[in-house]
Amino acid sequence: MKSKIIIEKARKSDYNAILKVMEPWNMHHIPSPEMEEIDLNCFFVARIGRKIVGASGYRILSQTLGKTTLLGVLPEYGQEGIGRMLQDARLRTMFRLGVKKVITNADRPQTIKWYKKHFGYREVGTLKKVSSFGDDNISHWTTLEMDLTAYMKKQERKLLEQEYIKKNEPHPLAPYPPLVINVCLTGMVPNKDSTIFVPVTPEEIAEDAIKVFDAGARIVHLHARDSDGNPTWKAKTYEKILDLIRMERPELICCVSTSGRDWPEFEKRAEVLHIKGKSKPDMASLTLGSLNFISGASVNSIEMVEKLALTMKKNKIKPELEVFDTGMISLAKYLERKDVITGPKYFNLLLGNINNIPATIGHLHSLVNDLPENSFWAAAGLGMFQLPMNICAIVAGGGVRVGLEDNILYDHTSKKLASNTELVKRIVRISGELERSVASPLEARQLIGLEVE
Repeated sequence: MKSKIIIEKARKSDYNAILKVMEPWNMHHIPSPEMEEIDLNCFFVARIGRKIVGASGYRILSQTLGKTTLLGVLPEYGQEGIGRMLQDARLRTMFRLGVKKVITNADRPQTIKWYKKHFGYREVGTLKKVSSFGDDNISHWTTLEMDLTAYMKKQERKLLEQEYIKKNEPHPLAPYPPLVINVCLTGMVPNKDSTIFVPVTPEEIAEDAIKVFDAGARIVHLHARDSDGNPTWKAKTYEKILDLIRMERPELICCVSTSGRDWPEFEKRAEVLHIKGKSKPDMASLTLGSLNFISGASVNSIEMVEKLALTMKKNKIKPELEVFDTGMISLAKYLERKDVITGPKYFNLLLGNINNIPATIGHLHSLVNDLPENSFWAAAGLGMFQLPMNICAIVAGGGVRVGLEDNILYDHTSKKLASNTELVKRIVRISGELERSVASPLEARQLIGLEVE
């Protein structure tokens, strides 16, 4: 998976991490004759998650002349295009400040070639090194100069061309937001007898949640199990799962289940909605009607759905609106009219259950067309329909729900069992090949309408 790269202005607390980035390139001896000090007001960093993987600096020498200082990327991230992103950030900033020409000193031949190729630099002289800064085997710096005004005009032309192409010759997936992947890790039915990969203990569920997040998932749909591996409604078990996840991956969106398949009482179904503090769930499932599974009925009266939704609203937990048929969307609209559900809505569209809407492109299109305004949707297929519906969602601009609750097999022909992480990695790979990026944790929260701290 290609992780989300953030380029931003450096903070005071980034000083040591910047030096760490420069260390593999022998540019961390600061202060020194080659680099007296770092001015963090004139520095950018590249972050992946919480890790700084690259940094670049600049200096304003006069009203029209600027100078780059340091540029470094950790070697293991050298093929991600981070160096170019950092260079672009500092060039844009200098241009906004009135700089027309930029000088850069470099010693490594491949670096000099890179500056010339991508930014139009030319060699204007050399400087003798006065310390061991940079490549010890090279005794001088090559001074490069670029016409920043000409470069920025060229970049502006490129942007205009890209905008034209986007409007007049669009890529099929160009209008769509980054992909949000939701993983139903456990469910009510799968157990260790049916698949060794299903997580059932709090520790296993939390570990699986961490793995799928690292693979690209941004939401986990959680079902708790008791000490015998059977489904449980008890909040204390959910709380343990949520505590373990939040300790390791606080950015992960956690959705708990209020399923009534094994217990009909409102008090039991709603208990998880009263968890407070750091373990409070971000979301909770809300199935918008009754339905039949092969394993039994899931009974959800309108009164029950409304009571659960009002409890979620009171406790500021976002409903994960589960739809198995068109009538369930009608109920969502009814609840919205009554102000029971408000604001941006998140819908999981589940197709392919034997007693509900079939898993076809036409039926998915029908469901999506019927959604109320201000809705974000994700598609799931049950059993063998999981992958086809996931791919339909990627191509149609929705999110994806995947996981062992809906499908325990990776390959239905060979009956190969899947793990949740394998299923997520496959979706990330397919989405990448279709040139649709995967949402960052922050993007996912914004897209589905969760508050961002």
